[in-house]
Amino acid sequence: MSDRREQNNGGESVQNPAKALGRPFLPGPDPAREPSQPLRMPRWESWRVLPQTTSEFCAGHGVIVVLSLFCLAACKGGRSSSIRSPECCAAYQHSDSLPDQPPQGVIRLAIGGDSRDDRSHVLPWAFREARRRGARAFFFLGDMEITRLADRFFVAQLAELHGIPFYPLLGNHEVEFLGVIKLPGSRHAVKEFKEDFLVAPGVKLAPLPEVAYAADLAGFVHFIALDNVSPSGEGFGAGQLAWLAEDLRAASAAKKLILVGMHKPLARNPITTHSMEEDGADAIRDSDAALALFKQHGVAMVFVSHSHMYASYRQDSVEVRLTGGLGAPLVKGLAETDGGFHHFLLLDIPPRDSKTPLQVEVVRFHGTPTRDQEDERKELRP
Repeated sequence: MSDRREQNNGGESVQNPAKALGRPFLPGPDPAREPSQPLRMPRWESWRVLPQTTSEFCAGHGVIVVLSLFCLAACKGGRSSSIRSPECCAAYQHSDSLPDQPPQGVIRLAIGGDSRDDRSHVLPWAFREARRRGARAFFFLGDMEITRLADRFFVAQLAELHGIPFYPLLGNHEVEFLGVIKLPGSRHAVKEFKEDFLVAPGVKLAPLPEVAYAADLAGFVHFIALDNVSPSGEGFGAGQLAWLAEDLRAASAAKKLILVGMHKPLARNPITTHSMEEDGADAIRDSDAALALFKQHGVAMVFVSHSHMYASYRQDSVEVRLTGGLGAPLVKGLAETDGGFHHFLLLDIPPRDSKTPLQVEVVRFHGTPTRDQEDERKELRP
């Protein structure tokens, strides 16, 4: 291989030694540097950034992942929610006005869901505001990030709670690729979610593959977290429904105030079909069975998210709050008067023997909103 002459920047002819053909240059390890340490997140000692199962999947099936991304980009008009009539959803916008700080004896809780792709920075604001206004705990209804591989960004923001107990439940983006495609390691993702996030005091995990648990607060408030995203075929599954029935029976017998959280709304609700209704006949039957149990055991309120909006409604006499406003892109075309705004909820629970009803304030975010650019007109009921 012969040398060649080239011109330098001054226009002079110089001899340029020929280089042997080979692999492109890649910088090797710098011996002067110490070996890098794995990411360690505070309070989550088992934190994983890229689980082995997902890494193996991407290595072996990279083409499938690329094609899936292409399909999602090309077919992005799928899941959507938008208004079809004046009754949906301006009539479902009830909000109580709470004092800045909870009165003596009142238990104040914060609730919200769907912070993935939070370009408006709603989540850190919500954490700070919940702490400032005296919340004793934060119930998170799922979908931390666009994919669970980015959950480390969510974890970093938990510092804004300054130690307020955090009770999350599973969303579809925690177990599905971009919230749509279930990866082979989804069961492993559930196990890691339990180990990494369910560290708040008093969490009593159900002896199930799903992420279901109960927690007691202040002695008489009983919170139940359900999983309607990880079971095969969605729904709850027979095992989780059996556990729910027994837990509700015990809590009701102890005269506790029962709150329930889940990611997807129940099927056949008056607001949106972006719910368990999308998951088929088995999921709808599970939804109906859960609703019957809620009625039977006097559940005080159910909290759901999944659709990025706010609505307050009753479903077969059970009080429900749809609160998916923690930063995910808002429903396209949904006016603020219909629930199209970022927010979280504050729930005030009076002392045990009080006859005062529960009060819920919708705390609205006043920054620049992030809105979905997709046509979401097919999923809200007329």
